[in-house]
Amino acid sequence: MKPEMRFILCLRLARTSLAATVLCAACFGQSQIHAMPRARTAGASPQSSQAGTKLQSRIAGFSITGSQPAGTFGGIEYKRIWGTVSGFVAPGEAVHGLEALPRDANGNFPYQSQFEIIAPEKPGTNSVIVIEAENRGNPVLLNSLHGVSESGPPTESSYAAPENGFLFEHGTSYARVQWQTGIAAGVPRQAEGVGEVIIRDFARLLAGRTQIESKPPADFGPYPTLILGGISLSGFFINTFLAEGFNADPLDGRAVFQGAIAVDGTGNWLAINQLAAAAGIEEFPYLVPDGKPLASAAILHRPATDPFYIDIANYTDFYRLRASLTDAVPQNARMRRYDWPSPHAAAPLDQNLGRVRASRCNGGVLVDLNPISYAPYLRAVMLELEHELGVASAKDAPALPLSTVFKLGPAPASAANFNPLPGTSLQVPLTGSDDQPVGGVRFPESDHPVARPAPVSLPPVVTSSIEATCGNLGEWQKFPSYELEKRYGSAVDYLKLYAQSLDGLIKGGYVLASDREGMLATAKVLYFRPGAN
Repeated sequence: MKPEMRFILCLRLARTSLAATVLCAACFGQSQIHAMPRARTAGASPQSSQAGTKLQSRIAGFSITGSQPAGTFGGIEYKRIWGTVSGFVAPGEAVHGLEALPRDANGNFPYQSQFEIIAPEKPGTNSVIVIEAENRGNPVLLNSLHGVSESGPPTESSYAAPENGFLFEHGTSYARVQWQTGIAAGVPRQAEGVGEVIIRDFARLLAGRTQIESKPPADFGPYPTLILGGISLSGFFINTFLAEGFNADPLDGRAVFQGAIAVDGTGNWLAINQLAAAAGIEEFPYLVPDGKPLASAAILHRPATDPFYIDIANYTDFYRLRASLTDAVPQNARMRRYDWPSPHAAAPLDQNLGRVRASRCNGGVLVDLNPISYAPYLRAVMLELEHELGVASAKDAPALPLSTVFKLGPAPASAANFNPLPGTSLQVPLTGSDDQPVGGVRFPESDHPVARPAPVSLPPVVTSSIEATCGNLGEWQKFPSYELEKRYGSAVDYLKLYAQSLDGLIKGGYVLASDREGMLATAKVLYFRPGAN
């Protein structure tokens, strides 16, 4: 039998058996493990392998510990509530290590986890809700969309009123629930797949598929359309969640989330469950340092339950997160890939704050950091995904643009600003004049630069631990004022060029018209912002 045929046969076996996955790993090497996640296939029977017991994992109840007004958007009053959900994981779930956990009298593993919901006061007003997979317990996606800085578990003091209220202005509710070990008290370190069940069953609750008791009584839906979103580590979680088959409702096999957005996901996965077991490594809620990213076909291979999936790579992801291995125009019609010339983590506009953030990176040498934000582009993608999913409140939104990727070339020889992968050939975006990447979504900052984004990533550029994130930051070498005058004549002339590029992006669906004035104001700030001393 030809090697490729053996691999296809092995892949089919591995989707239904962890033992077959391990066997495949032995036959083809660890580099192929990414293609063979163990998970229940779409349409499979919801019966468990344990004596035919029907899976009954669910959120059983929740307690509201606080609430507060969240503002009025589009003439509708919003309310924020937070508290604790209580649920259990039933035997037979695809959670590695579940069998060793303490059980209740019914054989279920019980848990509790904190949650937050921001929705209209009147239940049923919105038909779509975004559920965020937290990043280290923080709502990074909400912060990016709304221009806020909420952090930590949901409390009264953790919430900041949004600058733009983007989701709420467009008839979208928001929620999050803790899933990560060390953050969520109910997720044990030896069975972190419990967090995947929590996210799935929290979504099932908001979709109206499970009945619960709450104190005081509450009604939050139901929501016919659910979108799973996350940035960076949360994007890695989304890839893991989908690849391991958790988007299938265990009772009827239907899709739980209709859409998903993984910013900086680029195929990377977390060592929290079956993928970790197949790789023979201890579970931990981060990347395997030399783990190979999943191909899109390994994330989306269950047509009946796969969501409409959007994969987004930032410029620095090609240097730290090996994004070139997943950088291609998808063949799947229900997927988009967008490459953005912004950094994984943008610095504050204030240059002094930016330099402070760099002090633990770059060998301690302070430099200006790349401040280009992708937030406006993310807002456009979110609303356009809702349009794609048939959400009534997004019916007038632009259509999702086609996938738009960088043109790639050889990776740097030096590892100081680049994270190689042993035994694998990686690439990075080719650059033109002013060190700007070629291809991808054409930000005005790339077509009409006021600085060089070089080096792209600050050292050490590694994924050796959950705290090793310097490679998400890039340097910002501002052009001196005399060079700006030589290039553009004046700030007024520069902003005209910027506006022309911006209007083209709006026409193409990459940016919403509502962000135009704010982006022009930021462009003016960056034009006059001094360079490093």
